[in-house]
Amino acid sequence: MDESAFQRLIQIDFESHTLIGDAIPPGSSPDVLVLHGAGNSRRGRFQLLREGLWTEGISSAAFDFVGHGDTGGDLSRSSLYSRTRQACRAVDALNIPQPFSVIGASMSAYTAVKLLEHFQIKSLILLVPAMYTRQAYTIPFNQGFSDVIRRPQSWVQSDAWHLLADFRGRLLVVGAENDQVIPPDVIQRIYDSAVNAAERNLYIAPEASHFIFTDLRANNPAEFKHVLDQICAVLRD
Repeated sequence: MDESAFQRLIQIDFESHTLIGDAIPPGSSPDVLVLHGAGNSRRGRFQLLREGLWTEGISSAAFDFVGHGDTGGDLSRSSLYSRTRQACRAVDALNIPQPFSVIGASMSAYTAVKLLEHFQIKSLILLVPAMYTRQAYTIPFNQGFSDVIRRPQSWVQSDAWHLLADFRGRLLVVGAENDQVIPPDVIQRIYDSAVNAAERNLYIAPEASHFIFTDLRANNPAEFKHVLDQICAVLRD
C-alpha cells in the first residue's frame, strides 16, 4: 500500500512541541479522532483499526501525544491536563466539524471523556478505559502522579462520572477479560454512569489482555473483526 496516497502527515504546533499525526484518507475531514494510551503507546498501534474503519467509509485522524511516538519530547513533564489540551489543539487545528466521534484507549479514554467539556461529541468509543481522580488531573507525571492514582479506589473520585451522566450520544465501552491494569469495577461504572446516552453498549473481549488489539490481531483475528464491527456500528450515522 502506498501510504502517502492512503494517509497524509499532520503537524500541529502545541506550545514548544510539534504534534505529529496523520489523517486517513488524506483528502477528507476526519469523522473520528483516535487517541492512543500511555506507556509506550503511539498512534501506530491503531493503524489496522483505522484502516478497517476506512473500509467502511469512516475517516479518522490520530496523533502522538507529547512524549510518545513521532512527536517525542519529555513525557515526564506532561499531565492529564496537558493531554486534554493537546487533543483540543488537534481538533481545532484539523477543523474537525462538530459533532464528531472519539476513540480513546486506556489513559486516553479519560481524555476522550474530558473532551465533552469542550466539544459536541456524538459517539464515544472507550477501549480498556482508565478513569482518574480529579486530584491527579494537573499533576505532572514525574511529580507524584503515580502515587495519587495508585491509592485504593482513587478512581471513584473522578469527575468523569458526571460528564458521562450528561452525555447524550452513543457510547461503546470495550473491556478485556484478562485486563491486569483496569479493574472491572471501573469498566462497569463507566457504562452505568452514562444514564442519558442515546445508546450504550458494554462488551468484554474474551481472553484479551489490556493490550487488546495486539492480543486480538495475533491470537484471535475473528474477535478483532468482531470488535471492529461493533465500533463501526456505533460510528455510522
